Amino acid sequence: MDDEEFVKNTARRILSIPAVSPENGGNGELKKAEEILNILDEMGYKNYEKYYVDDNFGVTRPNFVIKTGNFEKTLWIIVHMDTVPAGDVKLWAHDPYDVHIENGNIYARGAEDNGQGLLTALLLLKKLDLNKMRLNLGIAFVSDEETGNTYGIKYLISKNIFKPDDLIVVPDAGTEDGNIIETAEKSVLWLKFTVRGRQGHASMPQEALNAFRLSSKFITFFDDELHKTFSIENKMFIPSVSTFEPTKHEKNIDNINTIPGEDIFYYDCRILPGYNLEEAIENIQKMVTDFTKKNGGEIDMDVIESEPSPSFNMENSEIVLKLKDAIEKIKGKKAMTVGIGGSTFAAFLRARNIPAAVWSTTVIENAHMPNEFCRIDDIIGDVKIYEYILYN
Repeated sequence: MDDEEFVKNTARRILSIPAVSPENGGNGELKKAEEILNILDEMGYKNYEKYYVDDNFGVTRPNFVIKTGNFEKTLWIIVHMDTVPAGDVKLWAHDPYDVHIENGNIYARGAEDNGQGLLTALLLLKKLDLNKMRLNLGIAFVSDEETGNTYGIKYLISKNIFKPDDLIVVPDAGTEDGNIIETAEKSVLWLKFTVRGRQGHASMPQEALNAFRLSSKFITFFDDELHKTFSIENKMFIPSVSTFEPTKHEKNIDNINTIPGEDIFYYDCRILPGYNLEEAIENIQKMVTDFTKKNGGEIDMDVIESEPSPSFNMENSEIVLKLKDAIEKIKGKKAMTVGIGGSTFAAFLRARNIPAAVWSTTVIENAHMPNEFCRIDDIIGDVKIYEYILYN
């Protein structure tokens, strides 16, 4: 089976299996993990180690690693098996779990995030020439990336699997030219807001306090205050400013003719490293207090996720230098380093002074979208970069 057929066949086998976390209404990654293990067995790789853990829902969250070679240093590729939900299937041209391949593109939920990384890692293992290796190759298949990482990379880090002198790549972001290496990330802050008013009949608004209207007014106020307070720009990052987006909104009322007394929504905040995250939370809490004093009602703010950006300097790390060299030799392009707003495994490793670069050749603005896809040529091309690093 040639490389392209291997990628197509493997994509059909693993991307057709939903792997949505229980927090997002799914059954987790176990079935997908079992199919990946079947593929590894078929290729003759049976020396994997399992790190399974049960989550708060009682669901088993699988992680496993495979390591080949007897050298001092290891090139690690860390990929995640879970995906976000498919979303509105009416927006898809094809069933999001009926893998569709057309014009060299693979369409499915999770095809790019992080199916492309999974397929790249498996193709690299298929092609691996043990006689040419100058480094160990380690692949970590990880759960829970989309919903907090407690049962995934954080759990693996606690097992001391990754060492400060290892070379680590997280293929979870990139550009179409493949000459961008991500070496810094913004702080991540996920917030839950519970707005309480007073429920009542829709025909008698004077007797109620509409929590939905209060939420809407607060979001407008909040957006203005956030962008005034966190206005610093850093051209290294894409985008160059801190971002604040209202995202998830919970159901409030079942019927049309009742004024809701409670409204719950969430914010995803990505804050530039120039700001202290604890101080940022204090500033945001003050905005909430100021708003309720003026407008009435009650607003409770809960911090769902808080992950400060590590100050670890990646610029001259060995993996960045080797990636730059490989990209220039294989692609004929000069690579540059940037920061991003997305949160990846790399941030957790860097926070522990373990250098980790985020890199791949991929279609941007594609993850979490309807008709998500990845390109077979990118997978085959990225394998050549890893081979150059392993064999030279």
